[in-house]
Amino acid sequence: MEKHDMFPTLAPGVSLKRLEEPCLYHAPRDELYRLSEEAFGFFLRCDGTSPLSTLEAEEDFLEYCLSEGLLVPHPEPHPVPVRVGVNERPSLRYLMVEVTSRCNLACLHCYLGDPPSSDMEPHLFHRLVDEFEEMGGLRFIVTGGEPLQHPRWEELVPALERRDFRSVLVTNGLLLSGLSGDLLPFHEVQVSLDGLEKGHDHLRGEGTFRRALEGLGHALELGKDVSVATVVHSRNLGELEGLGRLLGDMGVMAWTLEYPVPEGRLAENRELLAPLEEALPLLELGWGTGPHEASGEEGCGAHMACVTPMGTLVKCGYFREVVGGDAGEGLRAAWKGLPRTGPPSACLGCPELPSCGGGCLYRGLALGGPGSPDPLACRQRGRTPPLREGE
Repeated sequence: MEKHDMFPTLAPGVSLKRLEEPCLYHAPRDELYRLSEEAFGFFLRCDGTSPLSTLEAEEDFLEYCLSEGLLVPHPEPHPVPVRVGVNERPSLRYLMVEVTSRCNLACLHCYLGDPPSSDMEPHLFHRLVDEFEEMGGLRFIVTGGEPLQHPRWEELVPALERRDFRSVLVTNGLLLSGLSGDLLPFHEVQVSLDGLEKGHDHLRGEGTFRRALEGLGHALELGKDVSVATVVHSRNLGELEGLGRLLGDMGVMAWTLEYPVPEGRLAENRELLAPLEEALPLLELGWGTGPHEASGEEGCGAHMACVTPMGTLVKCGYFREVVGGDAGEGLRAAWKGLPRTGPPSACLGCPELPSCGGGCLYRGLALGGPGSPDPLACRQRGRTPPLREGE
C-alpha cells in the first residue's frame, strides 16, 4: 500500500497544546515542537479517518513527521480523537505536586525542615491530573516529602496512566527497590544523589547512598528514564566528577546540579554551603534536557507552580506564602490567581535579563536580602551582582 493511502494518527504520547503558541508535545521523549497554525491544523486532522493524500501536507513536512515518530500510519481507517490542551498566559507547564510531607530521612539540607505530617487525598490528586491535562501542561512532577511514603500510593498512581503530559517521580530512592512497574507508571524517575558515598551519606545518613543506587538501578531495569539531581555542598566538591562518570556508565539520561538555598535545616547547617566561586564550575558538569520555557515576558518560575499536600497552589516550594488559591476548587482558577513576580529592580536594564529572568528570586532573598538579585545567576553570566538600593 502506498504511503499516501494510509490513515495517520498521532503517535502514542504525542498531543497538541496551545501554550503561548500552538505546539506539539512528545511526552515520552520530552520534546516540544512549536507549530504554525497551518501545521497545527494538519495535526488536528490526523484522527485516523482520512488518508494522507487528502490532508494537504508538503512532502518534506510529511517525511519529517514520520521519521520523528510523530505520526502512525494505518492501512485502514483507525479513528482516534485528537485532544488539545488549552493553557493560559503565562502557561502553566510544570506542576510540582507534594503528595505527602512524610519522609523516611532527616537530611541536613532539607529546605522543608520538619513540617507537620499531611497526605494528599486521592480524589484531589486525580482532579489535579485531569485539570493539568486539560490545560496542556508538560510535566506533572510528583514529590514530597518522600512521595513513596504516601499511605495510599496505590490509589494515586492509576490516575497517571495514558496521559498527554510527562509524569515524573522525585524520590530519595530508598523505597524503589522491589516496587512493581504498575506502582511506578512514570515516564521518568528522578533520584537524589548528593555526591559519592561519603558526601551523600553525610547529608542523608549512613548507608543511604548504596540504597539509593540500588533503587536507581531497579528503575532502570523497569525501563524508566532515570535522572539524578545533586546538591553541590561543601562535603562533595571533590566527588562530583566521579559521580558524573558513575551516572554516565549506568545510563542515567539527565543529571542536574543545584546550588542550595539556606532554608529549613540548611539554615542551621550553613557550613554545608560551598563557596560560590568553587561551586560555579561544578554546576556545569551535568547533562540532559532542560525546561521548555517561553521567551521574554516573565521571570523566575513563570511557568511553574507547586501544590501542597492540603491542596494550596503556591509559587514554588520556597515561596509558600505566595498563594494562588485552593487547587482543589480548580487548578486553572488557582493558577490565574497566583500573583506574578518580576525580577528585582536592581536587574532592570541588565542585558542578560531576557535570558536570565533574574534567576531564582528566593536565592537572592536568602543570600542577599530583600531586593537582591540571584548571585549565582549573575556570576554564571560573568557579571557582578548589583548592590541593593541604599548600599
